Amino acid sequence: MGAVTKEQIRSAFSELGIMPGDTVLIHSSLRSFGGLEDGAQTVIDGIESLLGPEGTLVMPTLCQQDFRNSYRTWHMDKPSDVGWLTEYFRHLPHVLRSDQATHSVAARGKLARELTFEHTAYGPHLCPFGEYAFADSSPWNKMFEMDAHIVFAGIDLTYNTMKHLIEGRFAETLLGRISDLPRREQLKEQLMTFERFEQGIWPFYPGAKMGEALDKAGLVTHTFCGEAHLRRVSAKTSSEFALRSLLEKPEEWYSGKVLDWIREAQSASKE
Repeated sequence: MGAVTKEQIRSAFSELGIMPGDTVLIHSSLRSFGGLEDGAQTVIDGIESLLGPEGTLVMPTLCQQDFRNSYRTWHMDKPSDVGWLTEYFRHLPHVLRSDQATHSVAARGKLARELTFEHTAYGPHLCPFGEYAFADSSPWNKMFEMDAHIVFAGIDLTYNTMKHLIEGRFAETLLGRISDLPRREQLKEQLMTFERFEQGIWPFYPGAKMGEALDKAGLVTHTFCGEAHLRRVSAKTSSEFALRSLLEKPEEWYSGKVLDWIREAQSASKE
């Protein structure tokens, strides 16, 4: 098999249902493609040639190594550690990056500034990575609201960062049903926060298993490019499906202390 070209990248993303003017977040394993005609630039050129001037390409530029010191060591030029493609992309001309220590994104295109501007400005939510990582003002929530495309290139939905937004909404939904405020606060205090990351409880759900459920529901589009298996989901549609699944049958997704906490919250909502 010869080196993958930008035309093949463009064709594959078109097969996934992506059109000119769309906003696309890509999680990736660059090596999964096999050989690329011009390395990382081939992937970017191929996607952007499809999106055109009205589209926007987004990549996660997360800083997960040395996680405990993330906020102390954060700066806008801190390297992304979630794949070479993301690190390469953030250095390109006209790419903007959001200002957040653990879950920043980089974007280029029509909506780049709108997505990356004021990541931590408003609307905090429960989150073990800091209450503004997935805030209402975050790129993650903005992509959720606009139902952006999320593409997984050579990886499965284990790596769906959007899941953390839904985990927070799941916990908030359960707590919001409890009318007894002291009891609500008691349960909230048991949840994991950045300061109590090792001690707290958090409803992390299995991304790969949710990916299988989404696939079964017909919400995942597949194609191949080079040696890479590409999967696409719509941000809002897939996330709302995930939240419904967690709320309707939490026992299918959780066990142990997390499921005990969920059942306590459910019981408290009925008191």
